[in-house]
Amino acid sequence: MPIEVLFSEKDIQKLIDTNNTPKFGPRNTALIFGLSYWGLERKEVCQLPLSAVMSESGQWYKSWFIPAEYSYNGEERELHTADHVVPVLDKYICWLKEKGVGKSNLHTCRKLNPEMKLFVNDRLTPFELTERSTKKKDGSVSYQTRSLDDKLKSFIKNSGIEGATVGTFRDSWIKMMYEAGCGYNDLKAVSGIKTKSTLDAKIRPLERELEKVFNSVFSRIN
Repeated sequence: MPIEVLFSEKDIQKLIDTNNTPKFGPRNTALIFGLSYWGLERKEVCQLPLSAVMSESGQWYKSWFIPAEYSYNGEERELHTADHVVPVLDKYICWLKEKGVGKSNLHTCRKLNPEMKLFVNDRLTPFELTERSTKKKDGSVSYQTRSLDDKLKSFIKNSGIEGATVGTFRDSWIKMMYEAGCGYNDLKAVSGIKTKSTLDAKIRPLERELEKVFNSVFSRIN
């Protein structure tokens, strides 16, 4: 069975450090946090508005909701922003303002347009969703996150972490949340994953972890 790669906190730090370029460093760091701390699904990253995470007074919401129209499963769900993440977000907002992105004449959201998309690409515009050539079974249009995926692949390549994919960010967040003590039902709610089989597949012991388990069993018996 092939070893499945998940990011550790050390890996996340490496991703941040190796992509902390002078031109896009604050954006890159915020994007990595959006995926690996909030656990956003990639389509959510492309569509998340500033108003979802920041109040009109310019404060970051400690708890906030992903709007149903943008969410992974079409249902609103609650996420949180802890104090230790705020400096990363503040630095990113300063960077956006320096670049002239989302300027507004309103005295709200730190003079940024509350409806602007939070995350921007290298052209300082929102990451686009690309329409798939084939439709869903119900005939509705399906979209993919090609431009965002290309950027995330470059992050992984720069870090030198082998075996990771664009899906590793969210999968790692799910496993970290579970190991940090997030209850099973709470994890279903915060991730938007409804089925037990899907969630179980993401929190099961991995092959590289099984070696640690076997090494620890009976290790104190002489």
